[in-house]
Amino acid sequence: MFKTINSKIAIQLFLYLFVNALFILKYLPRTGVNALLPMILYLVLFIILFLIVKKITFHWKDNSFKYSLFGLTFLSMIMIVVLLIKIDPLSIRVDRWSAVTYFLDSFFKGIYPYGTHTHVSATNFPSPFPVWYLINLPFYLLNDVGIGLFFFLGIVVLAFLRYTKSYKKTFFFLLLIIVSPAYWWEVAVRSDSLSNGFFVLSLILLYEIKKQSIQDNLILTALFCGIVASTRLSAILPMALLIFPSFLGITLKRKLTFILLAFGVFILSFLPFVLWDTDNWIFFQRNPFMSQSSVGSKYVLLLMMLVGIWFSMWWKNLTQFLYITSIFIFIFMLTSQLSLILTRGVDGTIFTDSLYDISYFSLLLPYCIAYISNQTEKECIKLTSD
Repeated sequence: MFKTINSKIAIQLFLYLFVNALFILKYLPRTGVNALLPMILYLVLFIILFLIVKKITFHWKDNSFKYSLFGLTFLSMIMIVVLLIKIDPLSIRVDRWSAVTYFLDSFFKGIYPYGTHTHVSATNFPSPFPVWYLINLPFYLLNDVGIGLFFFLGIVVLAFLRYTKSYKKTFFFLLLIIVSPAYWWEVAVRSDSLSNGFFVLSLILLYEIKKQSIQDNLILTALFCGIVASTRLSAILPMALLIFPSFLGITLKRKLTFILLAFGVFILSFLPFVLWDTDNWIFFQRNPFMSQSSVGSKYVLLLMMLVGIWFSMWWKNLTQFLYITSIFIFIFMLTSQLSLILTRGVDGTIFTDSLYDISYFSLLLPYCIAYISNQTEKECIKLTSD
């Protein structure tokens, strides 16, 4: 008898390592370091660490991880503080932090905020949707939107702990986050993309904890979907996979009610900006949809909608949902990048051409990590006979 990794866990580990390898290959060379050897070392050390930790801690009681989780959380927060202090955000050629900061600067000055360019160039404009700025407002008022990194990491860890009721699983959840180079790139550049992913996953876990459903509470679910959709375009992907199966099971009247409510919330969040200038209707000259869809293909989007509908039929519980969602986001991002390569070509390589933003692959990490962490040791490792 010998041990092998469960096939579903192996797929999720592949996705996790694929994303982190991409980040190492693209962003480490910007520090002047050749990325190939560090990438190989990271992959080897991670697999060894994963197998050893799972084996060693299998017989440990769950409560024994309580203080380890607190300690790991404290260490994570200290590391975030160090990076926020040491790295000047204006020296970074990534503008997700300034998209939020400059947007709110303009908003409070009475200047149309979606027409404000970021610190990177005069052609880069804010792309998040209105609710995301509202959520980040407290961190802006504290003079650094990077403070949100503490909040979003904290709420997703608390939500996962609340859902699993397991210190051990939550410890592994946080451990997989902090040994991820992709996560620390997000912290170093003050990006809010993965923070949005953590936020959406937290809401999904809370939705599951409260045992909500579209059948039992249509209005709350519609408001929930509308608010999440009003944060970022990418947030719609997991929400669509979550809600669509149960959406099919309700009556036509309730379907229409749900669509009107969810879409109404979404439209309402944009209304102040649509009406900002009714003389020139500036919203239709510059809005976040232009930024978020400027490099996309409507044919790829249509194809992915069909694939998403098919994928949504394959999950029956939240664990399966996490598994399906990480795979779907991977396929969505991979297809989008391949479409760009075929239609626009590559100026150099995908690691040097600024058109190709591989950081969007990190959006699968919250679901991938949650799936891996939620499995018991017996589910992760199976015994196979010779």
